[in-house]
Amino acid sequence: KGIYDWVPWFRELSAKIAVGGEQYLIDQAKRVAWSTDRPAILRYQDSGIDPFSFFYYAAFRSMGSVAVMRNIHTTFNIPEPLPDLENDECRVFPAPRNGSNLLFHDGETFAPDVLWSLFRQVQHSTPRRLALDEALFSRVLNTDRVGVAKLTQALCFMNPEAFLPIDRFSDPLVGVLSTPASDVVRHREEKGRFSLPHYESVLAAVRQLFPSCALFEIGRLLYKHGRTDTPLISNKSKYFHISTRLHGDNGDDAWCEFERENAVRTSGQASGVPFGRPLPDGKTPYPLEKPRPGDVMLVRCGVRHGRGVGVVVQNDFAGVEQDAFDRHMRIHVIWINKARTDLERQTERFAMNHVNNSTKGAFPAFVMSAGYAPSFRLLRGLGVKEPPPVAEPNGAVPTPDDEMEHPLNQILYGPPGTGKTWSTVSRAVAIVEGRRVEDVEKEDREAVTARLNDRLFSDHRDGGQVAMVTFHQNYAYEDFIEGIRPSLGPEADGEVRYELRPGVLRKIAGAAAENRRESSPGGDRPDVEQLIGGFLESLENRLEAGEEVSLEVPRSSGAFFVDQVRRSGTGKFQGVDLRGPEGGKPRLALRVLRRDYWDFHDKKIASWEDIAPLKSGATQNSGRRLHFALLKRMKEYHEGEWNAEQHEPTDAKNFVLIIDEINRGNIARIFGELITLVEESRRIGGSDATTVTLPYSRDEFGVPKNLYIIGTMNTADRSIALLDTALRRRFEFVEMMPDSSLIDRVVEGVDLGKLLDTMNSRIRFLLDREHQIGHTYLLEVKDLDGLRDAFQKRIVPLLQEYFYDNWAKIDAVLDGNGFITTEECPDELKGEDLVDDDQKAYEVLSFDDPKWLEADAYRQIYAGKADKGAAAAEHGEPEEGTEADDG
Repeated sequence: KGIYDWVPWFRELSAKIAVGGEQYLIDQAKRVAWSTDRPAILRYQDSGIDPFSFFYYAAFRSMGSVAVMRNIHTTFNIPEPLPDLENDECRVFPAPRNGSNLLFHDGETFAPDVLWSLFRQVQHSTPRRLALDEALFSRVLNTDRVGVAKLTQALCFMNPEAFLPIDRFSDPLVGVLSTPASDVVRHREEKGRFSLPHYESVLAAVRQLFPSCALFEIGRLLYKHGRTDTPLISNKSKYFHISTRLHGDNGDDAWCEFERENAVRTSGQASGVPFGRPLPDGKTPYPLEKPRPGDVMLVRCGVRHGRGVGVVVQNDFAGVEQDAFDRHMRIHVIWINKARTDLERQTERFAMNHVNNSTKGAFPAFVMSAGYAPSFRLLRGLGVKEPPPVAEPNGAVPTPDDEMEHPLNQILYGPPGTGKTWSTVSRAVAIVEGRRVEDVEKEDREAVTARLNDRLFSDHRDGGQVAMVTFHQNYAYEDFIEGIRPSLGPEADGEVRYELRPGVLRKIAGAAAENRRESSPGGDRPDVEQLIGGFLESLENRLEAGEEVSLEVPRSSGAFFVDQVRRSGTGKFQGVDLRGPEGGKPRLALRVLRRDYWDFHDKKIASWEDIAPLKSGATQNSGRRLHFALLKRMKEYHEGEWNAEQHEPTDAKNFVLIIDEINRGNIARIFGELITLVEESRRIGGSDATTVTLPYSRDEFGVPKNLYIIGTMNTADRSIALLDTALRRRFEFVEMMPDSSLIDRVVEGVDLGKLLDTMNSRIRFLLDREHQIGHTYLLEVKDLDGLRDAFQKRIVPLLQEYFYDNWAKIDAVLDGNGFITTEECPDELKGEDLVDDDQKAYEVLSFDDPKWLEADAYRQIYAGKADKGAAAAEHGEPEEGTEADDG
């Protein structure tokens, strides 16, 4: 659980040094008790202490001595807690191999200013964007006492989230990463083979190979895999699968615990058998003791949702008799994939078992799912064999799949123009029509859009099942849930009045809940909300007819009568007001009816004393007696009027709320306390159904299980880094990247697919994979006129936004095809110290220039050297000056 505690510790140490500066580091380094008489970091006195040498030396000493790390902690007064120093596994970080070359200088060739400048840039780097200067990086890298392994290890100590060591432990990636990243790792220490762009390309490729995993997690796996002569992962590794639902199909999803603790487990409960005991009827207990280090755990939720893939590093159950199993035991893993992905087919329902390759097996369900393809590519590259195919699963035959086909909460994320908004349309239509997304996506777009428009939800339209909203910086709780808004009164007075208005979520959630109440709940037992609604309407009708409705309250000294049925301003039932003896007017809410009715009906609650206390205080017993009497009245209604009436259920429907640009809103401000209600288990109808009292209307509010939420998120928007953690835990994320196969056609001599792939390849090197150009920018291009418009109005402005008007990089993406023009510095400004003599001014080619309609200008973006030379010869131009495309 604490294996990554070193990460925030080193990060805080790095931050304190960055704030304190050079003299602070010198003073503190001399105060540390280094456990040696002649510490290398002090060999050259004050002039030899720099942040790179300090971190590299501190890491080496900390690996070998618990005392050193504790002394650094005290000397620098680090607020982050120390890692568990008694546990060697919690001090595993990419430390130097030996102590012979620990400094970044030799005392003579020492450039502290360069090292401090690069160190400060390291502080501002993020996992998605390195803020390093290429020249500084190269200068430090090519220092005599430095190399790729040493530099990248030191970077990892200073900022573990943004950097990964490229050292001998990275060698297993050579056979797995695609070129050119694999070539960079293979030839990392050769002169000219490694630079900052090369390093960024390797990091991007590695992150793609380990979806949703942090770089320090990846580094730990590589370290564990290559630390000994026997690799952790090999052809002896086996597959297991385990469910995050610890208490059956209706239990809570424990993925957050699995992810946080880097371990998996089961509840230890099966068919009512205590933890670890053999099961009856000859069934085999969960094989918890079987996974060994190097085995692979496929983690799922239910039978259709994948949660992640981990590699076992330790098993607490191994070698322990089953009767001695302890509920605190875990199977410890390193995560290699934490992407939440819908599985392509359902799996068995075993809580934990070996993986088989049958029709219902977990292996084909995972291996066929795109989100886990990188993991299986990695595992195959490291020698893991697929389980042999079998005709049928071993053990019990799985029950039919009764889980939802679509995730309740999902967010589609990716670069601009990858079809996220369109995909929400097809997914929403698939959900409301009860179909597969793939089938809807094959239909004509106009027909699907027309069906969506027919389903749009509004206050004045019957049958609306889809609502759409776009988040922005000013969007608030009052817009989304409910709020008090001003409105003009009748024309007679024109005064401003204030009224309570429900927001988009409350409106569509109310419609979904109403449909759920009015539709069949799936059995003879009615939905409790529907039953309560009918009971309260019956009470209202009796009171309006002048009838007195009495309650038989146990141990009451006088009679109690129903005074009124209380409703909110929107007409929703809120509770029941009573009239008691001696003028008392107690008010009863509905939460006890919701919570206890079926227990009362089934005689699990036989007296008022069986009702759980409502609150502390002197009146709690009287409240329990009043609710017991109301439950009795409700049961009489259920067995009388309810069963006598002909309840014709309506068709059950699914409802969808589409939230575009979900990351642009302030999630905490918009959702407020309701963020918990969107969890699957907390939905009305879930295993842990939860409602809250809204602050304005005081109504009870919950999110029904037939309301689906689909969000979209643009990864090029910097606000994605601030996405609320609570939202990340409760939504499944579906990545959508550019797909050139959708535009794989030639338009007037221009290959659109090759054009897009080439530009995106350069963008990945110059920036990152999250800022690529989506295929929809070229989807409607049918001729050169359309291609010109796409570049002038969409692609070039997008590149300006990506590169912050760094025209040299924009021109590099276009491979100098002429769309970006340059102007030399005027002679009158040269030598005046106002500008550099070599400085250039960049401009976009005039929009009416005929070059925008030349096919050669677009082909030049992706053409190789031979193609460019041929094109130059064809136009009678000299071939010199035509550079090869390294992208």
